[in-house]
Amino acid sequence: MAIIKNAEMTIKHLIYFVLTISILTSCRHGYKVEGDKIYYEYWNEGSGQNKQLIEQADAKTFQKLTFDCNCDFEFGKDKKHLFIDGELIKNIDPNTFKFIGNYIFRDKDSAYFFGSFNSLNDCVIKGINPDKITLIKYPWAKADNLLIHGSDTVRLNDINDFIPIDDDWGKTKKHIVNSDQILYDADIATFKVTSSFQGKDKNFNYEFGAINEDDFKKTSYKTFDFDNTDICKTKPIVFVDIYDSLVSYIEDKNKAIEIVEKLKQRGFTIKNTRYLDWVGESKIIRVSLTNNKCNCIVEKLYRYDYSKPSETKNIFKVTERIHCEPKEK
Repeated sequence: MAIIKNAEMTIKHLIYFVLTISILTSCRHGYKVEGDKIYYEYWNEGSGQNKQLIEQADAKTFQKLTFDCNCDFEFGKDKKHLFIDGELIKNIDPNTFKFIGNYIFRDKDSAYFFGSFNSLNDCVIKGINPDKITLIKYPWAKADNLLIHGSDTVRLNDINDFIPIDDDWGKTKKHIVNSDQILYDADIATFKVTSSFQGKDKNFNYEFGAINEDDFKKTSYKTFDFDNTDICKTKPIVFVDIYDSLVSYIEDKNKAIEIVEKLKQRGFTIKNTRYLDWVGESKIIRVSLTNNKCNCIVEKLYRYDYSKPSETKNIFKVTERIHCEPKEK
């Protein structure tokens, strides 16, 4: 009986081995040269084994590329084009294309991050000199005073002090950074990360690089008494009734900000104005003001209305808010 059982087990193992080899050999992927044509072979669970003609590839000059990278890509090039997984990658010089590290590649003109993306043709790291890139820790890098997070960048004047906290957060002696957003108001000493896009300190909760809306008291602009209120002692407030319709950011961004105008009339002066990208398509205009008693931040928030068709002209819902801190005596 033992001999029979052992024989049965041997046959089962043999069948399993044959099936495994069959599956592995049938699931081919990669580039294949056939005469004067280049094909990309790949496996799809729905349609099985596929072979796609790469129409732009020149078979005479085509070659496969390998890099010391743990990214799961099949690279190829000819004299004019770069291909990744059979897809033509536009505007990349194939003859100077090389791997830097941390999923960052470069050619003679630009750098590219292939660690995460919606499209392989939308991976350029904009505005940086590839000769200046210094790797920090995935997905962080830097080039001059631009901090790089994946394919996004943010300018940091104290970039040499930057230390990663995790894949999404980092800090310098002056700033907390979430991806490509600087939390300008964050208290460095007490700040704690609570999620990939949220954090908190002794004063505020933060979400997507800005103070959470729940930390602001909803207030009517129409009834707020600027003349008889000490704005320096007022808790953070958001005015919910300044705007009653959606606007176009392009047309509206250069218009006067209501709270800023009120403060200027009462002796405040503007220190700086920043135009910031926010969540998705949303925007923030951030104005720092000061007088002899306090420093104030006024923010005009443009929330993109995703319920509207993308071609809609007026597509941003707008609110204004303010918070102030007394000056140290």
